[in-house]
Amino acid sequence: MRPSIPYRGLSLAVVLHVTLTPALLNSTYYFLNGADTAPGDASLATGLIWELLGLGLLAFTLRKQGRSLKQIGFTWSKSDPLHALLIYGAYYVVTLAITYVSPQLLHAAPQNAEIFASKITVVYGLYMLVNPFFEELLVRAYAIVEFRYFFKKEELAVLASTLIQTSYHLYQGVLSALMLGLLFFLFSIYFAKTQRIVPVILVHLFLDISGMLYYGQ
Repeated sequence: MRPSIPYRGLSLAVVLHVTLTPALLNSTYYFLNGADTAPGDASLATGLIWELLGLGLLAFTLRKQGRSLKQIGFTWSKSDPLHALLIYGAYYVVTLAITYVSPQLLHAAPQNAEIFASKITVVYGLYMLVNPFFEELLVRAYAIVEFRYFFKKEELAVLASTLIQTSYHLYQGVLSALMLGLLFFLFSIYFAKTQRIVPVILVHLFLDISGMLYYGQ
């Protein structure tokens, strides 16, 4: 049986509120106060458990509605790695064009990078492996599918997903968040047009692991 519109809307609100509120609060705190220490394994383990629970909540919510992760684009295709390379290449080209027009953006180092400077441990690695699945399945795949269902406009769904994801990256500073917002916008457009989330997850995973190796100790 198809879920009613009010039930589906309430489910969306609950899932996004429960899973993303901690990220929004942390981002706001770091944006206003800065970060002076790197999180230890205990903090990373807490974040890892929270994200796994969030993914569980998403899967449970979809199942209660007679749906699955497959129906929001979580399926594997042999061409996914190639698509991931194309997405990253498109972002790289657009970034070069923007920084050519505004060179200061090229030197806009992320603020509060200390939060990535943890010792590289198994827990840190697991957190970075899970995070792309958490963000992209929730804020990209699930959110865009649902927003498009309610708004009836692909453009609004893309914009809403991009703004939500950019908002909890403001701790990196406005300029860095805007550059990330461009990446998230490309992610959203790609997913909206293809309904394939795995290539987006692969790009996000590459960037997260690269960040861990660059900033980690």
